Amino acid sequence: MNKKCLFAVVIVLVSLICLSACGALRDTADKNKALNESLPYYELNAANYDEISYNGLTYTITDECLEMSEEIGQVSKRFKNVAGEDFSFGYVYSIVDVDISNAVAVNINNEYRKADIKNNDE
Repeated sequence: MNKKCLFAVVIVLVSLICLSACGALRDTADKNKALNESLPYYELNAANYDEISYNGLTYTITDECLEMSEEIGQVSKRFKNVAGEDFSFGYVYSIVDVDISNAVAVNINNEYRKADIKNNDE
């Protein structure tokens, strides 16, 4: 009889933990959905995937990783290159102490890469 009670208590505790985890996931999903609806889309250059652009400004993505400030846009593209590597582009961030007219940060495969403004006369 004691084993059945212990088993029932364990089942109830596991269920409560699962429900609270689902609630946290739902909260994160709701936050991301609201964020996606409010942020502008930055265009990814489909020719080389090294540039993003928005509102007449073009940025060249570098390998430099840095500290971001807040989300200011989204690219939201996934693709596989010719070598079979998966790439996932996510949000665009402002960089701490850097004006967005000079550079932004782009989330690529969970790394935050600096994207420098490109001279649009090129």
